[in-house]
Amino acid sequence: MRALVNSPNGATWIAEEDGRMAGFAVVVWGELTRGAAAYLETLEVAAEWRGQGCGGQLLRRAEDSAALTGAARIWLHVDAGNAAAIRLYEANGYRKQGREENYYARGRAALIYSKALAAGSADATAEGPLIAGGRKI
Repeated sequence: MRALVNSPNGATWIAEEDGRMAGFAVVVWGELTRGAAAYLETLEVAAEWRGQGCGGQLLRRAEDSAALTGAARIWLHVDAGNAAAIRLYEANGYRKQGREENYYARGRAALIYSKALAAGSADATAEGPLIAGGRKI
């Protein structure tokens, strides 16, 4: 995780409230055979913050960071049994591209999702707090 957070080809976003972490997202990018793309390594939201918009804001910040680097597409793996995360991704324009069996521990499958990005048009320079459920995080 430390290597991802410190990577020059990635960004880490952390949402916090009163010094406690509410969630975080890590995205990395690079050149692939079909152009620049980004991969959402992880997006985690603490249980008490779920359903309040924190995940959506972290996702948009990760996407914006990738778009500013010129990435034309972002993709991710999500546990096939994580209905809440799947709803979040689909609500934000991600489309299912496939499935990978035994991707996670104990033989759990992953679904593969991707989304086109408008490279260079994002506002990832936004500074300031994330807002979820009407509260600053």
